[in-house]
Amino acid sequence: MKRSIFIFVFCVLFVQFFQAQLKVANNGNVGIQLGTSTPLSAFAVGDVGNVNAKVYAKGSVVGVNGVSTGTSSLSGINWTYGLIGDANLFNNMHIGVLGQSFSATPLNSYRAFGVFGMAGNSSSGYNYGVFGTTYGSQYGAGIVGTTGNNRDVNISSGLYAGYFVGNVYVSGTLTGNPVVNSDKRFKKNIAILDTKSTLKNVLEMSPVEYNMQQVYVKSKGDSAIVEKGLFDEKSQMFQKKQFGLIAQDLQKMYPDLVYEDANGYLSVNYIGIIPLLIESIKELNAEIENMKLIGNSSSPYKVQSTGLVPTNNNISSASLYQNNPNPFSQSTQIKFYLPSAVNSAYLCIYDLQGKQLKQMVISERGNSSKIISASEFSPGIYLYALMADGKEIDIKKMILTE
Repeated sequence: MKRSIFIFVFCVLFVQFFQAQLKVANNGNVGIQLGTSTPLSAFAVGDVGNVNAKVYAKGSVVGVNGVSTGTSSLSGINWTYGLIGDANLFNNMHIGVLGQSFSATPLNSYRAFGVFGMAGNSSSGYNYGVFGTTYGSQYGAGIVGTTGNNRDVNISSGLYAGYFVGNVYVSGTLTGNPVVNSDKRFKKNIAILDTKSTLKNVLEMSPVEYNMQQVYVKSKGDSAIVEKGLFDEKSQMFQKKQFGLIAQDLQKMYPDLVYEDANGYLSVNYIGIIPLLIESIKELNAEIENMKLIGNSSSPYKVQSTGLVPTNNNISSASLYQNNPNPFSQSTQIKFYLPSAVNSAYLCIYDLQGKQLKQMVISERGNSSKIISASEFSPGIYLYALMADGKEIDIKKMILTE
């Protein structure tokens, strides 16, 4: 008798406890751990949910934990799923799985992951933290990345494994065949390079060789602030010797080729340097062709290591010397020697196309000089020649900088 009474009391208490945890609404919605609240979702746990969600679960640490034991398969193939999200296409926006983690106001600690994927120790080469692919015949991308909450990206043509709208940062090597948009339709304010300064600037560039130095960044997500290296020191980029320019030096000549990130570190657009090199080669080629014209078989001059000198020796003692300083930015001095037997003499300045820019009469004999002011010309490379009694004594080159 006592045992029967005990069993009856236990059953009453269990039913009361179960009813206190389980709530069934008049519309058939079921809620667990809602107290006296009415569930809005068809099945709600920990919160009333909302009318748009059939199943709603809220937990202090984990809302829903899906586990696949791998003991069975789906559709006869060996695929197992911890969680499946499926949004049938019929109208407007469709999201299979939505991951959100954000605060209305900025925080100075912790971490936020919209979607976090981790994989490892499967077959080598087949471990994917996050996997995205496209399906069907329409344009799109397996993975799309944007900034500023941009959710309206139109991939107007093509299929891409990854499509990014915004800056992309890589702290290691980038392998593949990268190309840069150069279509005229992407460009405005098009202008020909300044040929008078390109070669000069390229000659002033100072290539260096170096090894990467580790940069440490502070992590604010943990209870204790720790420093972590930005680069993988086992990578080839870190192990091998590098060749390049110092961004701070290049910035003085071409600030548009140097970029600064949010932490103040500078990077160089090396592809943008290629047009400068091409223009410099063209400028050097023009100078070589000009020298060939002066030193061809029909000219009374021959090429020597010190410059161009006349083949006749009637005024062989006349001499032209290299200007000093060279290059120059304010003024330079050109020294020369003319014997007393010379009747008339001139110092002539030419551009690389052979156009005479200035002619100065020389009345002095013996050792003398002329001063050339930078204000008379634009920065660039020039030729100057000493003429005596109608004959060219010598030609030399001078460089005017900014």
